[in-house]
Amino acid sequence: MKKILTLVTLLVASAGVCLGSQEVMDFWGSYDAHKDPLNVEVIKEWETAKGNFQLVRYSLGKLTGSNKSASPIIAAYYGYPKGAKKVPGIVQIHGGGQQANKKRVESWVELGYACISINWGAKVLEQPNTPNTDWDGLAAGFIRPGVTKADELDHHNLVRPDRNTLYKEPHLLNSSWNLIAMSARRALTFLEERPEVDSDKLGVEGHSMGGRSTVYTAIDPRIKAASPSVGGSGYLYEDLWGLPGSARHMNQEDGLDFYRKVVSAQSYWPYIKAPILFLGASNDFNSPTEWVVKGMAGLPARTERMLVLAPHLNHRFTTETDGARFLWMEAHLKGNFNFPKSSRSRLKLDTPNHVPVFQVRVVDSSGHAIEKVEIYYSYGRDPRIRFWRSADVRQNGNVYSAACPVFDTKEPLFAFANITYKIDRTLPARPGHKPSNLLTVSSEYQAAYPGALLAEGVKATEKLHRSIDDFTRGMQDWYILNQGNHEHWFYGTRKLLDPAFMGPKDGKLAFDIMTTAEGNTMAVGLDVNRWQNYTGRKFDSYFAFVELPAKGLNSIQLSARDFKNERGETLKDWDEITELYFTPSNRIKSKLKTSINWQGVSPELKNLRWEGGAYVNRPHPHQPRGEVSTEGRLSFEEEFQTAINSSVELERLDAKQK
Repeated sequence: MKKILTLVTLLVASAGVCLGSQEVMDFWGSYDAHKDPLNVEVIKEWETAKGNFQLVRYSLGKLTGSNKSASPIIAAYYGYPKGAKKVPGIVQIHGGGQQANKKRVESWVELGYACISINWGAKVLEQPNTPNTDWDGLAAGFIRPGVTKADELDHHNLVRPDRNTLYKEPHLLNSSWNLIAMSARRALTFLEERPEVDSDKLGVEGHSMGGRSTVYTAIDPRIKAASPSVGGSGYLYEDLWGLPGSARHMNQEDGLDFYRKVVSAQSYWPYIKAPILFLGASNDFNSPTEWVVKGMAGLPARTERMLVLAPHLNHRFTTETDGARFLWMEAHLKGNFNFPKSSRSRLKLDTPNHVPVFQVRVVDSSGHAIEKVEIYYSYGRDPRIRFWRSADVRQNGNVYSAACPVFDTKEPLFAFANITYKIDRTLPARPGHKPSNLLTVSSEYQAAYPGALLAEGVKATEKLHRSIDDFTRGMQDWYILNQGNHEHWFYGTRKLLDPAFMGPKDGKLAFDIMTTAEGNTMAVGLDVNRWQNYTGRKFDSYFAFVELPAKGLNSIQLSARDFKNERGETLKDWDEITELYFTPSNRIKSKLKTSINWQGVSPELKNLRWEGGAYVNRPHPHQPRGEVSTEGRLSFEEEFQTAINSSVELERLDAKQK
């Protein structure tokens, strides 16, 4: 990365350095996380069968800027195994809308680590009067008791100054992101000073906003292994390919150019030397897959890296992908697990039948038996709403391949493989996940754009399908939430977004469903235009509430007119659908319908199909559809906050699974 010169030299008193450029390493290379005493305060102590635990607070030290000075104090949960002597240590960083995670600390302790989970968001821990994080007047953390939006004391994304930023001019430390990174570095110092922790074996992991903060923290030379999840890709203020206006919005007056240099995660990836595993979801709203791949491509050539993608999911993971992070630390901090290497892949376009073929050469040097290899491919431009097709996989030795027929050569093609290994240990249960001895990692990710498809002679051979899913492969094309909680089960798919499965005009959505109890009401939901504000159309949801009075097999047909949004408006057609889902009506908070909780176990779907109607030329999701009213629909900012709230709620439901 080239040196970036700024017009002013700013004194950073907290680091004791004078910055000439304020590039990432100009600051963090000179920041001393040991300079000020931690002044550790133990708020609470307890023991369990798993280990010893504390609620603590520690100081960030004295921060002095041109606008104000502050001495923030960070609260955190800390734990370590009973009788621990020089065990590895983990810093855990929570995400948006969350707080320090006591259960996460317990999970790491159960595996033989010391762990500190920092409460940078300052949300209430234990009781409202329990001593907590205090940012001492700086704009950081979340809206919380005693802090409203009007106070301008919550998370400040920008480098632009505000009344509660450290500096009155644009500065790296005006952004809360770097204050979070500082609190994580001080947590590393906390671990170094603990007698039960091996200070040479420290790791960092975090989710969502915590994932982004993990990328910032991973450049610290004390880190020996890192694992961000669904946050920290970088490039969020750039348009996705073929989607003008899809970038997150920031004005130049807000300091966009400077922000990219000192806050955006792409400025940190080139300095990460520790082995890093990015745990992603193929449809994540916060870290679009293309940007994750691009960010990781900026790593130094010698940095060990691994990408793990949970198919069909948004901001969540399967049990087998979630376990990859724990095993990554086992491999790099304990040295007692042989983690598989990344498998090389290729997307072959020049084929005799003009149909692209994805190939992956699976690395088996780890010694773990291969349970299965799955290949996914897609045409969707926007990774957040992309439907990932499951290919028919063929094996020849350690090479697995699959045809990836395309529907339109003017659209891109994306593909990756997930390799699942059977390992020699069982990871214990954790919130939302049962014990498992399986590990899933992803291959190299491939993309081919229209110019390459046409140049290599690829032809559009895929056809329209009236059968959406016959379920002969189970729920392969779906994501399932809370299946162990029969009152809140959820089956979702983006398959209706695929041009081969879009609905015919005036057709009916038909399916059979098998239930095990009487007196149920099911919600069939359709999300339209999710994450597509750049089209001028905004996100909305429509529901049809289906009565299932008798148990057994029920055959259902629904027209577009059967679906209504909260304003009572009727769905006009099927072509703007970005997601289809089935769930108990009691899960849907709607004035259109109320019902008792779902009775019996989660139902079984059968023979999902289109009936009747006529096929017409359908535009792709990003293409215009004439004038569309957006009155009453969510803006990007509202949709983004809704997604965060939904993620937090799903984690709450995880704890209730049976």
